[in-house]
Amino acid sequence: GKPKIAAINGHCLGGGAEFALACHYRIATDSPGTQIGFPEVMLGLLPGAGGTQRLPELVGVQNAMPMIMTGASKKAKAAKSMKLVDHICPPGGLKECAIEITKGLISGTTKMPKRGEFDGVYKYVEMGIKEYGFVRDYVFSEAKKQVMKMTGGNYPAPLRIIDVLKKSVASKSLGKPKGFAEEADGFADLALTPESAGLRNVFFGQTALKKNPLEGAKKVERVGVLGAGLMGAGIAEISIGKGLTTVLKDITPEALSVGERNIAASFAKKVKKKKMAAFDRDMVVSKLIGVSNKDKSWPVHMNKCDVVIEAVFEDLGLKHKIVAEMESVCNPNCIIATNTSSLPVGEIAKNAQRPENIVGMHYFSPVPQMQLVEIIPHAGTDPVVTATAVQLALKQGKMPVICKDVPGFYVNRCLGPYIDESMTLAFEVDNYMQLDKAMKSFGMPVGPMVLADEVGIEVAMHLHENLRPDLGVRVGSANVAAIEAIKAAGLKGKRFGSGFLSYPSGKKPSGIAGMFAAKETTKQNPAAVEAMRPFFKPAKYDDSEISLRISARFVNEAIFCLQDGVIRNATDGDMAAIFGVGFPPFTGGPFRYVDSVGTAKYCDELKRLADKYGPHFAPAPLLEDMAKSNKKFHS
Repeated sequence: GKPKIAAINGHCLGGGAEFALACHYRIATDSPGTQIGFPEVMLGLLPGAGGTQRLPELVGVQNAMPMIMTGASKKAKAAKSMKLVDHICPPGGLKECAIEITKGLISGTTKMPKRGEFDGVYKYVEMGIKEYGFVRDYVFSEAKKQVMKMTGGNYPAPLRIIDVLKKSVASKSLGKPKGFAEEADGFADLALTPESAGLRNVFFGQTALKKNPLEGAKKVERVGVLGAGLMGAGIAEISIGKGLTTVLKDITPEALSVGERNIAASFAKKVKKKKMAAFDRDMVVSKLIGVSNKDKSWPVHMNKCDVVIEAVFEDLGLKHKIVAEMESVCNPNCIIATNTSSLPVGEIAKNAQRPENIVGMHYFSPVPQMQLVEIIPHAGTDPVVTATAVQLALKQGKMPVICKDVPGFYVNRCLGPYIDESMTLAFEVDNYMQLDKAMKSFGMPVGPMVLADEVGIEVAMHLHENLRPDLGVRVGSANVAAIEAIKAAGLKGKRFGSGFLSYPSGKKPSGIAGMFAAKETTKQNPAAVEAMRPFFKPAKYDDSEISLRISARFVNEAIFCLQDGVIRNATDGDMAAIFGVGFPPFTGGPFRYVDSVGTAKYCDELKRLADKYGPHFAPAPLLEDMAKSNKKFHS
């Protein structure tokens, strides 16, 4: 029959990629935006239109499996090297190129590439997978081990993909009716899982948050960032990356240069990994204007900014000084955003000449990787300012969630009770690393002890302390004297080399020595154990009770936040929890999680915990009201 040619320019993902696989020949442009991939696994599914069958037939099982199991996409050059694409051309000549190749295939002057033929070691491994059971068993067994290590078994889709591929290869039915039937059954089964429902709802939630819910946003073309530290440099980096001219300011040239070097290094990595062309990198970096107090022209640069974001130390006096200074040099319409994570935005705006222009924009670290930005208007913030802050976050490629100006805002407010329960349980188990094991099994990316070490123990304890006056009993279960003992022992976290965990000193051996070196295990820091010993009250808890207690404190506080208007709706709460702290995505977020359990059942569970462990588990009144009719947060 007539040859079917797929001409690809831009994103070719999911069903589009599977359609391209069904064609006889694939042409792709060398545009940086051209990518081919199968992201269905991110929705808890597998490619259901022939992807699990045609892709391994075309590129081999070894290349197909990681693409399908991770959802990773390939650019044109990489796709051609693995035989997923047959020809590459410039974007402007795609149509002409496709026509010429079609004519050549019909006339015979262009030969159809031989399919399923590979070279070198790849050829023999591929043959082993397809022809020898012991090779096939080993390859798929190792893939399964890797999946279990990365997901804890919480995501059924990658495991079902392995199962479908293995059965299709073993029965020699790749690309045949039996293989397609196996794929269809896998897709149907996965579509009915709660994990897929949760992940699909995450996708819909993300999509909803890509639109500004507020009207009247002003156009932002130039941004100022105060402070060239980790946060400030990160905010500047994402701003120039999206085409915004950005003025980065610090007190001294030395401090400024550290931030500039970090930004340059980040873009250099992208060039090295071929995610960006060197020319494009130079164009982006040219958008950055670095200034310090020694530059007499810095006020002129700041005066041209539409928005200035301060990312200085969490000191109220310093922030007051920054606001006064910016109001004196910036144009009267300039918005001043504070990146505070703990100070009330209203207090920061208290002495301002134009408090209506001040708003909170709480970015999460590391800024280039973390998608969430909390937008915090105080009582006197102009609605146009709030709308503009949301629009700026969207322009920066972030996911903005509007929060009320209360201690902790939303994410940290929920983290406070989470930390509180973790610090209670840490003294009630034989080995506090059991908490991390339990919470990772629940689906969190890291456990509470590792989290405390990563963010810094002092930071975690300060958050807990900061919330006590506002939340009262809801953060009142941890032993304050025990927390003070941890501080007194000088335990500060991973960055300082001494936290709840032990951190090996010196570099890990490389080469052959590294291969035979003892594998590092995560274990308790003896210094932490010694400091905590006087407060230990060991008891026996299984992992499910631990994960229930810790997660319940987070979830219940999220419901309090919805009840008290800290967040606008349940979708915002779900997305902020997932993208702010890694609440298990397969649950769909804390509110979807409660819906899946049932509000009545979850409320009863909290009451049981309150009777057994104390009033800090008492369910939020909103949950109690909804439980009466088992009403859901999401209709």
